Amino acid sequence: MNICVLGLGNLLMNDDAAGALTAKELQKEFDNSDNFKIIEGGTLGMDLLHFIQWADYLIIIDSVQLDLEPGSVVKIEGKNLDYVFQNKLSPHQMGMKDILFASELSGDLPKRIVFYGIQVENIEMDMKLSTKVSANISKLKNEVIKEIKCAKNFTFEEKL
Repeated sequence: MNICVLGLGNLLMNDDAAGALTAKELQKEFDNSDNFKIIEGGTLGMDLLHFIQWADYLIIIDSVQLDLEPGSVVKIEGKNLDYVFQNKLSPHQMGMKDILFASELSGDLPKRIVFYGIQVENIEMDMKLSTKVSANISKLKNEVIKEIKCAKNFTFEEKL
């Protein structure tokens, strides 16, 4: 089973960078292998398609605008993923919706997709996380680490 952890975000826009920065931190703790990859995807859009098509288990990390307390960490999966990408925080999120759709059309949508997000406080042209997001970025990272460990032990049941 191929596991891909994909961190998204614009490093130039405050809290929008949280997913990309978390992926960079995770790269220090986990080595990529033939069946496990951590990608700091930034705002690459369709250039990420091959990683998504490669994955059986996809973990996406990004910032969100869900009207929660800034710095809140959320886990979203299944049908609720559409809602996350409809509440577009920045252009790369619309790109992610398109990428997942393209992957589905090609028959290569990952069997399991889990999204971890952190509620933004500020998105402006500045390369510094807000205080509340910065204070909770380690919580986001730890939740993703738990998911990675779960993914490494996960098996898909074959439908007959």
